Amino acid sequence: MTITTFLSALFVPVLADMFPILLSGGAGMAAISKLFNLTIFLTFLFWVVRKPAKEFFTTRLAEVRATLQQAAKEKEAAAAKMADLDARLSRLDTEIADIKSQAQREAIAERERLETEAKRDIEKIRQSSQREVESAKQIAMSELREFAATKAVDLAEQMIRKELKPEDDAKLLQRMGEEMSKVS
Repeated sequence: MTITTFLSALFVPVLADMFPILLSGGAGMAAISKLFNLTIFLTFLFWVVRKPAKEFFTTRLAEVRATLQQAAKEKEAAAAKMADLDARLSRLDTEIADIKSQAQREAIAERERLETEAKRDIEKIRQSSQREVESAKQIAMSELREFAATKAVDLAEQMIRKELKPEDDAKLLQRMGEEMSKVS
């Protein structure tokens, strides 16, 4: 005797008492036995598959939770990075303005320094050129005096030679001799 027939022999009378309408015809009995067989098969399948299915779904649920937690962490990290980038972008305009104003201040300071240095150099050059001009003037004056003295002596000599006669020359030599003897 098979299990199916044994079970159907056991449960069919119980079902017949509960549902007498189903047993009235031959087709009803076949439907009941098929229903009963399906119930037994599903029960057996449940008992066999229950433990591996429970482990599978538990593992799968843990994996899904871990994936969701990881995704949440990554989303938080991305949101933090996005907030940081937004903050940096908002500060970028002020930083650019600060850099421009700093560069402008440095350019003004550099221009003032160069102007001051140029004025100092101009003053040094002016003083140096004044000294050179003054020195050149003194040299020229000295050379001019020397030239004038030389020319005056030459002219005087020429005039004396023209006007001086040999007798005047003898008188002049005599006078100089007398003066020299008085001094010594």
